[in-house]
Amino acid sequence: MQGELAEGALPGVLRTLYVERRTGLLHVTRGDERGSICFIQGNIVYGDTNIKECHMGETLVRHGLITQWDVERAGEMVSVTGRRLGELLVELRILDADGLEDALALHAREVLLTIFSWREGSYRFEERAPAFFKGYDKPLRLSTGEVILDAAWSITDPDVIRFALGDLDRVLVPASDPILRFQRLALNATDGFMLSRIDGTSTAAQILRMVPVSAEEAQRSLFGLLHTGMVDYLPEAQVEKPAARSPVREQILDAHARMWGQSDHEVMGLSPEASPTEIQTAFVRLAKFYHPDAHHEPELADLRDKLEALFSRLTQAHRALSPIRGSGARGEPQAPPAVAPPSLPPVDEPVTNDPKQIDEALDHAGESLAAGRYWETLAVVEKVLPNATGRSRRRARVLRAQALLKSDGGRRAAEDELKAALGEDPGNADAHFLLGAIYKAGGAHALAAACFRRVLVLQPRHTEALREIASLGGGPEEKEKRSGLRKLFGGF
Repeated sequence: MQGELAEGALPGVLRTLYVERRTGLLHVTRGDERGSICFIQGNIVYGDTNIKECHMGETLVRHGLITQWDVERAGEMVSVTGRRLGELLVELRILDADGLEDALALHAREVLLTIFSWREGSYRFEERAPAFFKGYDKPLRLSTGEVILDAAWSITDPDVIRFALGDLDRVLVPASDPILRFQRLALNATDGFMLSRIDGTSTAAQILRMVPVSAEEAQRSLFGLLHTGMVDYLPEAQVEKPAARSPVREQILDAHARMWGQSDHEVMGLSPEASPTEIQTAFVRLAKFYHPDAHHEPELADLRDKLEALFSRLTQAHRALSPIRGSGARGEPQAPPAVAPPSLPPVDEPVTNDPKQIDEALDHAGESLAAGRYWETLAVVEKVLPNATGRSRRRARVLRAQALLKSDGGRRAAEDELKAALGEDPGNADAHFLLGAIYKAGGAHALAAACFRRVLVLQPRHTEALREIASLGGGPEEKEKRSGLRKLFGGF
């Protein structure tokens, strides 16, 4: 497999390698510049390049994960021993094993983002047997599907996407391969809406007309879903005449697709000024309709998971609004009734170093945060944090900051917690985003924009960061900055 580079060519190449579970090296060249990515069974294993700015050491320094002195110290040992830089960074205790995995994924992604910006050159896939890469065969914390979505975002010409989509009168179907269909990807609201409408009866053109965004954004979303293998076109021989869909089915599908990006008031179909009575009335009405056991029609049987998600989201919205909007006899705000706090799940004193136990405790803390039990989140995190390391520690710090933000007078403490988290891990996108939200709420828009831009360097498709940048007046400019090498090396 080989060919010439052009805008939109690499997503198709990546789809082939990913969906067909190919093993080998993808070489992309432009003049004297070269980038190579190793795939094993469709998974990205490592990246390599001769572009100095994208070498692993320079990449980690640029992202603030190590210092230039660290690179020079480890580099001298590399030249003497011939060992790999990552191994030496761990041996010198500059990175731990968890940090090395993140660093390798970041490096591979940096190489990919660079070659995505090339509009000339060539590519060649060198097929190899998996045994050839023995010792280098551990998949990175970098989903090939996520990389394909990044590649879709790197395409600046909408006509390229439209041409790649081909005949839009073909019927779309979910992937038959469960690994592809249920892969874990960071999808945005448009992607979620589109997936909810792809059921094997509607054509691409019909679905694109349903999506409540611009035609360009809808087509880009479909392009990404097709190239990750999550959906596909139905072979012409299998096309059947679509059956009529009931209005109830349409309502459930539409509500499920829209709930991903809605506020609590919007989920309940209310304005922010809704009274406590209106909130309770809306909840009772919607709960009757969206309860999973409210519909027994055979044609709705496949929607039970969507009804469960809708009912859960509706309950969460009602719980979040009721304590704030509840009223007494005269309509004054009423504090929630005093109740005995529920007991925490069993947690040893102190929590052991068992990563599984720590992750289970953090799962509970996250559930408590979502349910509005902020004190409980803080209690669990305080027990976990002293022994948490790597990803678990980063997650614990962000959870603690989120809970503090919900507490009276907790803004300063949350800001300090996030700064401490970034001191330990400058590549923590969640911490950058929350810090940006704090600055925006405080009116420091320049600082907020800098934080959101940093998030987009680490996660180019971070939907909320894109929305925040646009709200600060940086929509079109930020889109331009994120194209090509300017996204990598510009003044973020």
